Amino acid sequence: MNKHFFKINHRIKLLDILNFLEISQDYFFSQQSNTRFSLESIYVQDFVSFENLKKNKLSFFTNTKKNIQNITSGICIVEKKNFKFLHENIIKIPFKNPKEGFSKLLKQYFDAYPQNFGNQKIDSTAIIHKSAKIGRNVFIGAYSIINEGVIIEDNAYISERVTIFSNCKIGKQCFIGVGVVIECTILKKMVTIAHNSVLGKTGFGFIPNKSKTSLTPHVGGLIIDEGTFIGSCCTIDRGLIDNTSIGKYVMIDNHVHIGHNCIVDDFCILAGKVGLSGSVFLEKNVVLGGDVSVKDNIRIGQDTVIAGASKVFNNFPKGSRIGGSPAIDINSWKRIIASQRLNYIKRKNK
Repeated sequence: MNKHFFKINHRIKLLDILNFLEISQDYFFSQQSNTRFSLESIYVQDFVSFENLKKNKLSFFTNTKKNIQNITSGICIVEKKNFKFLHENIIKIPFKNPKEGFSKLLKQYFDAYPQNFGNQKIDSTAIIHKSAKIGRNVFIGAYSIINEGVIIEDNAYISERVTIFSNCKIGKQCFIGVGVVIECTILKKMVTIAHNSVLGKTGFGFIPNKSKTSLTPHVGGLIIDEGTFIGSCCTIDRGLIDNTSIGKYVMIDNHVHIGHNCIVDDFCILAGKVGLSGSVFLEKNVVLGGDVSVKDNIRIGQDTVIAGASKVFNNFPKGSRIGGSPAIDINSWKRIIASQRLNYIKRKNK
């Protein structure tokens, strides 16, 4: 934890952590090899990486291949099967998914995006059209512009220098980061948009005509469903005629572009530098690694995983594992790479 930016403002008891993770005291103590301590006397003073684990510091452990002989104290969230790898003096918190448990605690104590604001606050420099409807406990930061017909529902947080164009809707408990521009967009509840992203802009659709080429008017919208996270500096186009649609609890990294008329279904994950051309359809639970590009009018089946830096030119069915450029079945791609390396070695040794 970088204490210059993040601070623990009150003492965090180990007992509080067990209660938050729903671990009973009886079960906790039954799993300890060293029980010479009282829950009331143990406090967490810092959240650290496992390599920096020391007394009164909390971390999590997943990598059993690391050399951990010099780590002999601290508090660690760990799967029960991996207790044997840790020193007996480390206090072990049994949890099925240690990284998830640690993440929940970080969110509990250090949430970067405020969601509970108490009283409503609208900065005096914000420009809000008289027809805009602002819900309860809404925060609107300095120099933000809220245009005609905008609806901002309860407990939304609009940061500084945000522009929301006419008739957009911001759902309950949404967080909009600094410098975001929103046009022709509806956000459902609990959507997070990080800094400097642009939503609902005109897509890159046009009829080539030499010097007379111009963008075709886009009369669709952009719908983003509940719980979705969109990182910084992302661009998502609105639809040409029908809507561009982002589903529930989609995770989108920084610097991602999604073209017009795309459909990204629920629970998809898009890593940084992903680019989707127009009318791409990602079915539920698709995972795209960093720097993946997908050609227009491509459909990717549910539960598919695409390796980083892949270039996708064809449709793929449910449950595919693909990679390469052009992307193919990942096992075939690995065999091709291995064959190319072998041929290179043979030529080099001639």
